[in-house]
Amino acid sequence: MARTNYSTYLAIKRRILDIFRSEKFENNKLPPESQLAKRLGISLVTLREALLMLALEGYITKRHGSGNYIHPSALDYENRSYYFMECLKRDGFEPSLEILEQTYIPADERLAGFLRISPGDRLLRSRLLYRADGKPAILTLSHVPAAYLTRSDIENMDFLQLHVLLEDFCGQDLAHSLCEIMPLGLPEGMEGLFELPAGSPITYMEQVFYSTQDVPVLCNMHYIYPNRYKIRTLQNWALGN
Repeated sequence: MARTNYSTYLAIKRRILDIFRSEKFENNKLPPESQLAKRLGISLVTLREALLMLALEGYITKRHGSGNYIHPSALDYENRSYYFMECLKRDGFEPSLEILEQTYIPADERLAGFLRISPGDRLLRSRLLYRADGKPAILTLSHVPAAYLTRSDIENMDFLQLHVLLEDFCGQDLAHSLCEIMPLGLPEGMEGLFELPAGSPITYMEQVFYSTQDVPVLCNMHYIYPNRYKIRTLQNWALGN
C-alpha cells in the first residue's frame, strides 16, 4: 500500500489542526472518520495515516471501538519545541534570524562521534543568531558533513525549516532529532554577542538530526539566552499503552 509522503501529510495535518482549533467537539470526540475524510476531500486510508501520526504526536488519542479524541491542551504551541522563530513569535517577541558566518572546518572527535564520520572530515559550519526584539536569544552552531551537500550555493540555505534545508541541499529526508539539554556557563568569546559576562548561566542544547535511513546528517549546538526562549515538552502517555 502506498504511503502518504511527508509534504502531503504536513498539508493534511495543518488542515486537520485548523479544524481542531476552530471548532468544539462534544466530549472532545471527533466525527466518524468517514465524515472527516469526506469533508477534507481525501481517502479514508490517507486520513487514517494522518490521524495515526497525530496520535503519535499527542494531539489525539485513538480508542479502539470508541473513536478518536482531540486534546485541546495539546494544541497549545508552547507545549512543543519546533522552530525557534515561531516559538519566539508566540512568546510575544519579534523574531529575526541572522547568518553570522558559513565556513568549512575539520570535524573534531566530538562532532565526528555525533555524525558518525571520521575526525578531520570536512564540515560546513554555520553560525546563526536568532534575535528576540532585536536582542540575542539563541546562538546556533550548525554542522553538516560536506560530503552530504548536493548544492554549492550555500549562501541561499534557508535555516527556518531544517527539513527543507536537508531535502534541498543534502537530498536527505529528515525523520527525527535527538536532543540533550543542560545548564552551562556562557563560554568565553561569546560575551559581546550575548551582552553577558563569561560564565553567566545559560541553557545549552545539543541536537542531532537523523534521516529516514537513521543516518545522522546535521548536528546543532544551541546557546540559549536566559528568559528569551523557553523549552517545554509534551509527554504522550498513550505511547506507553
